[in-house]
Amino acid sequence: MTVAVSGASAPAPPRPAPEAQLPADRPAGAPPDPRQDCAEAGPARRPGRPRERRADRAIVGATLEIFADEGYHALTIEAVAARAGVGKTTIYRRWPGKKELVIDALATLNDELMAGKAGLPDSAADRVRAVLRHLTTRDSDSLLGRITPRMLVYSESQPDLYAEYFDRVIMPRRRWLHGMLREGIERGELRADLDVEVAALALVGPALMPIRGLVVDDDGESLADRLFDVLWPAFRGNAGTAGAVSG
Repeated sequence: MTVAVSGASAPAPPRPAPEAQLPADRPAGAPPDPRQDCAEAGPARRPGRPRERRADRAIVGATLEIFADEGYHALTIEAVAARAGVGKTTIYRRWPGKKELVIDALATLNDELMAGKAGLPDSAADRVRAVLRHLTTRDSDSLLGRITPRMLVYSESQPDLYAEYFDRVIMPRRRWLHGMLREGIERGELRADLDVEVAALALVGPALMPIRGLVVDDDGESLADRLFDVLWPAFRGNAGTAGAVSG
């Protein structure tokens, strides 16, 4: 037992632990601010990502709508920002200029096509029929329906823009279609000597008919069925005969 010596100063009591400091803008009792906590916890996840994705979608959507309605020359970063409800700096943080923004926006036109790959029918015959129906029943008032005629014009008047569009939009679609045809060849449903390039052109050609003013007096599905009846005998292999009557 320690006895305090008279005249000596008593040991200082232990200092209480400092109270946790609230940020200057957080009043006592307020719930924690997740942005502050993220910043203090380190760079595990950037704050605001859902908001960034929403901004990206709004910017891309606004770009496609303006491009479809007014064309490349009329499209401005200011107009996109106004329609998307964001500031110009938000756009420039993501894209260095108008051309890069337009090309990235156009590339998203393939998102629906790529997402639909899992829903393709099993047989090559049904796949060919589905592709024809997709191409011949496309809504001309849709974004793709309005943009495709512009791009055909830009293939002559804006060759640099069209070259980027071809690389980012057309080529992925072409590779996808070629892959579908090659799979049919490997399974014996399409003829072994099928010229994949020419076969793909034969399938895609009808999509350009209305754009070129070559209108057939048929609704889209009827036209697809008539085209299938013409094309399938030239496509099918030994294992594809049964699939020709499906659909």
